[in-house]
Amino acid sequence: MSIYIKEQNFTNNRYILYARKSTESEDRQVASIQDQIDVMTEVAKELKLNIVETMTESSSGFKIGRKVFNEMASKIEDGQADGVVVWKLSRLARNPDDAGRIMGLLQRKQIKHIRTADRDWLPDDNVTMMYVEFAFTNQFSRDLSVDTTRGLNKKALRGWCPKSILPLGYMHSPYKKLGEHEIIPDPERFDIVTKVLKMVASRELSMPQAYQFAYDNGLRTKDGKKLSKSVFYHLLYEPFYFGKFEYPLHSGNWFEGKHEKAITYEEHELILKNRGRKNNPRPQKHLFPFTGMMKCGECGCSIVIDPKVKVLKDGTTQNYNYYRCTKKKSKCSQKYLESKELGKQLLDLISSIEIPEVFHEWAIEELKKEQQKEITSRNEIVEISRGKYDEITQKIDELVKGWLDKKVPEGAYKRNLELLEKDQSKYKSLLDNSHERTKEWIKKAENVFNFANDAKFVFEHGGLTEKNNILMNLGANIVIKDLKINLEIDKPLIILRESKPFLEKAIPRFEPEKSLVNKENMKVYMSQSTEWGS
Repeated sequence: MSIYIKEQNFTNNRYILYARKSTESEDRQVASIQDQIDVMTEVAKELKLNIVETMTESSSGFKIGRKVFNEMASKIEDGQADGVVVWKLSRLARNPDDAGRIMGLLQRKQIKHIRTADRDWLPDDNVTMMYVEFAFTNQFSRDLSVDTTRGLNKKALRGWCPKSILPLGYMHSPYKKLGEHEIIPDPERFDIVTKVLKMVASRELSMPQAYQFAYDNGLRTKDGKKLSKSVFYHLLYEPFYFGKFEYPLHSGNWFEGKHEKAITYEEHELILKNRGRKNNPRPQKHLFPFTGMMKCGECGCSIVIDPKVKVLKDGTTQNYNYYRCTKKKSKCSQKYLESKELGKQLLDLISSIEIPEVFHEWAIEELKKEQQKEITSRNEIVEISRGKYDEITQKIDELVKGWLDKKVPEGAYKRNLELLEKDQSKYKSLLDNSHERTKEWIKKAENVFNFANDAKFVFEHGGLTEKNNILMNLGANIVIKDLKINLEIDKPLIILRESKPFLEKAIPRFEPEKSLVNKENMKVYMSQSTEWGS
């Protein structure tokens, strides 16, 4: 039994068992509604929790305004129930609005107890941990869309083109490890493409001759079809073959690729010269921070860098870098934002979530305490599930023996075996999940506090990659409008920002901050604080 269960009396509480599964991709690996009900009914039975109603719905947790969820919350607000039994917190909400409603009910003690498959949530628990848990579930849903873009940007920064369709002669590696040869030469086409490019660069073949040479030597599309002349000629001008790629398309953001090069930059220039296309747009030779990561807040187009050179009166030059909208979709009134001003705004934003060292130490210590509570609760449900799993396994063994001894008819054997194996799989899934989930949310919480502690220093002193990573880890939907940068900061970082005034007010009480005595006193103060201790 968990420490919480021994110390708390939940027998007088009235619980609503809530189960939800979405038909969308967010829940591809989630247990069915009936499996959730079965597992949580067993948990409630073992812990003697009184379930007064079971409520279910099929709807995305990322969607605000779910009918059954709102009915359940209203019943609790009206005093018709005191607690919730649910497989995971992610079943209750994957969006910050509904998560905030649940946390508000819990903190006001309208919800006296939430029981998930592997732990208890109580009004007196550290609210930071619940924020982290809900942020984790919310982030999972948002990652399906927003983090796809974030991941593609990171891939481009690593030097691997994120496009799903690559120029002829290349393919995505089917056996890659992250960062290692993610794009490889297509063994059927790379050599012939390379040979054709070099022959055109050296004027060994004219364009029509090169086209015929490629066809005669078996160069085909990935569908096995003949290349049209227009596609072939476009292929000859592709910067990807000498190691550059633009991402996103038409954004003006060019990256140095790590893929194997077919030709040199000089050979590419010779191809352009031989075809009279010397004035073609050239890839940028320099990379700039934050390119490919921001959108215009007015029209939604990409934000790109626009380098400018100003000649001073004494004849010297001054370089300026401006971030601007590409204005590809329509007319856009947004002005240019100078890079220094953008950097200042980002630094101010990062400073707003920066935490003092003593608070960082306290937060990590609190995480360790929460982890111990999590282990205790997890061990309880693991013990229950393992008992049920062993019991079902024994029944399967007995059923098989009865069938082999011809004491159980074939039809009854198959029906019962199917039911038992379904139950066995359900408890095995619960056993497997309870170990991994603890690691996930503890790791995410640690990352939040470590990021808040280090971000400002890394942003001020780091290189291009470090600056880009800081921006990507701050939040999502990064836009520039009216010369101001805006982004959706991740939920745990919002908590840190809102608590910054409290932290700044508390720190002077314990100067000097590096004193061991003052450090311990401040940790005690933080634990007793209503902002962070509950």
